[in-house]
Amino acid sequence: AVFPMQRLGVEVWPVHTVMYSNHKGYGDWDGVDMSTDAVASVLRGIEARGVLPQCEAVLTGFIGVPDLTALIVETVAKVRAANPDAFYCCDPVMGDEVPGLYVASDLPELIKSRLIPAADIVTPNQFELNLLTGIKPSTLEDALKAADALRAQGPDMVLLTSLKRQETAED
Repeated sequence: AVFPMQRLGVEVWPVHTVMYSNHKGYGDWDGVDMSTDAVASVLRGIEARGVLPQCEAVLTGFIGVPDLTALIVETVAKVRAANPDAFYCCDPVMGDEVPGLYVASDLPELIKSRLIPAADIVTPNQFELNLLTGIKPSTLEDALKAADALRAQGPDMVLLTSLKRQETAED
């Protein structure tokens, strides 16, 4: 997200939570998860610059270490304290229909219990929406029901990034 946002003229302060050769959804991958201490250190450095009042949004995506969820909630609270108009967009990257879950098995529940209630906007794919709500969306009506269930957990907006409906042709 950093490059497209910069191309749009947005000043971005990236805080990497992982350093991987490629997306885990592609199968084979290599790299490292950034520790909670390393991420916290970068966040402290940003805060020390006194720029949190200028921060208009927090965006999170793939999280490699489950403990980061608590740090994210803490950081979002700090940003909102410095700028009450700031919003939090949570992309709950956890998996896809194929290959399935590609994060630590305890991460979906932590995202659901910690990050979703703190978020203003959530951008799950179809698989992730099912994980977060227990509703398997296979029709537009099911997807809307699941989005409503997710919004009931806190976010104002749910943007479903994929939906393969029952009537969707295989090709």
